[in-house]
Amino acid sequence: MVQLVAAKKEPITPFVRLVRPLFDEIGVSSILVIGGSGEFFHVADNVLVMDCYRCLDATDRAKRIASQHINAQDDQQQHIHTPGSFQKIRAGGTRYPVGSRFNADGKTKVISKNMISYGDTEFSLFGLEQLATKSQTNAISAALRAVSKITPHDTMPLEQVLNRLQQSVEQDGLDVLTPGEFNGALARPRRLELAGALNRMRRPNAIAKR
Repeated sequence: MVQLVAAKKEPITPFVRLVRPLFDEIGVSSILVIGGSGEFFHVADNVLVMDCYRCLDATDRAKRIASQHINAQDDQQQHIHTPGSFQKIRAGGTRYPVGSRFNADGKTKVISKNMISYGDTEFSLFGLEQLATKSQTNAISAALRAVSKITPHDTMPLEQVLNRLQQSVEQDGLDVLTPGEFNGALARPRRLELAGALNRMRRPNAIAKR
């Protein structure tokens, strides 16, 4: 697939490109319990196999198999996007919401707890397991609309945008997200869920990276 679709053209980064720097850069280990794990052999520290209810260490064998099927060029292509990925994220200031792209022209609808229709875009919040009610999703949708007012262009890093939204809600309550509407169907989400929604909204050029 790397040979068929260039990595820079692929909008979704496979986890195999992130699992090694996730540990090397910020010390987070990953345990994968899956059947089709062959693509991870060359980046794994340990490979365990369950055989007749016995757990066996198959790391050496897995490494030998991987070395037979992956050459240096393939390995480089497989990890073309990963070096420094998490160091940049931890440093902050690498993702800039483009406020004008968050203008939905009044066309927003919270379809369910996990689905938002936003302008000409519909996106899912499945995977944000701490979302408990649709009211939190209502607040997330309103917060996304507020991004265009906080940073009309791309001059404010994502972390600062989240800080500004959080401070506004703490000072003036959730009504600050829907001024003049007196919306009683809002519940406060965590900033992590709001960040997750920002990352999932795939409007063209909504996030600038630098």
